[in-house]
Amino acid sequence: MRYSYEEIYFHFGQYDIFTTVQFQFDSEEYQKYGIRLMGTFRYELEERAELESIIINPEVPRTDKKVKFIPSEIETLTDEQKVELDRDGIQASSISSISTLNLERQNRFSKKGTKEIQNVHNIKAPSFSGWAELYQVQFGFLNRRYNDGEELAPPEKIEYWSLRKRFQIENDKQDYIENVLDVDDKTKKKIRFQELSSKMQDYSISGDEIKEFAKLWIEESDEKDKIINREIQRSSQSLKKVAEEYELELNSLKKICNRFEEKVLLFGKKKVFLNFERFVHIYARHVSETQIGERFALNKTVFQYKFEDILRVIEMVLDSISDEIQAHFESNPNSVFRRMGARSVYIDGHYYRVEIESNGLLKDFHPYNDDDNNTGANIG
Repeated sequence: MRYSYEEIYFHFGQYDIFTTVQFQFDSEEYQKYGIRLMGTFRYELEERAELESIIINPEVPRTDKKVKFIPSEIETLTDEQKVELDRDGIQASSISSISTLNLERQNRFSKKGTKEIQNVHNIKAPSFSGWAELYQVQFGFLNRRYNDGEELAPPEKIEYWSLRKRFQIENDKQDYIENVLDVDDKTKKKIRFQELSSKMQDYSISGDEIKEFAKLWIEESDEKDKIINREIQRSSQSLKKVAEEYELELNSLKKICNRFEEKVLLFGKKKVFLNFERFVHIYARHVSETQIGERFALNKTVFQYKFEDILRVIEMVLDSISDEIQAHFESNPNSVFRRMGARSVYIDGHYYRVEIESNGLLKDFHPYNDDDNNTGANIG
């Protein structure tokens, strides 16, 4: 046996690096997959935590176990073979050689403290002459998709109808009447607030409209505060006590949360979006800078990223399982999508639980392992 289960992790697996694995000619893997496979070794949270504790010992055992494997997209494998590699893996003794590029390696799973997202490439956005042109382009983008019969996500619908109302485009049509005029007061206010907000940005708002916008802004701020307070009440026996003992943290939480705007996180036939209420739940309960109250202190995992990176992390995780999400809702349009426990999604040293409602709302998202890589936390 050239490679043991532990040695594969020590030299390759812990770094999540891309490898080329070559098999012994008399092995079962050779018969199934051919002479070699390219891809990445995969570990569940408990497996990785156990291996981390083993490889620091002076004497490391050499066992012949199977290692799960994620094949490269360029590999021509059947769905059954991919499932088998993901579920069972490759026998360590079947491997004759493992090769990889000689690049800098880092164990992101064991890294503590605030993490910077790796390999980020900023793309320069096209320039616009002003907010007015930007809103016209955005309306054109949404209008094309709407006319093509594409289902817009709830945040997009509000933006679409607010811009169509603002630019007075086909406002005598039945679809406009049904989606702007014949809707509940809450939806009407959302559309109007978005419309006035766009006017405020490009200085096309009138004096009377500024007064109306200010009134709607106060109402929205009050509603956001109520959502934040409800979240805190669910995590502490006494909101008054929290407000007294954690005043700075409470103010920080409210300030940060009020910066959030509902948005689409994953595009496709099924759009995944995040609204304000679920954002507050995710951020307040699982970000170290804003953990407040007795229940926050117990059994709650936290993100290891700066605030501005958290939405990007969520998007990275969703993008990594995009095909699976789309396939699920194609086959089961009315059921909830979940990846949790042993099927949690591994990204950049952390394992994430993902739960998406049938309408595309991201209901829950959190890391299973905390800053010290403790596992099995009771997440609420």
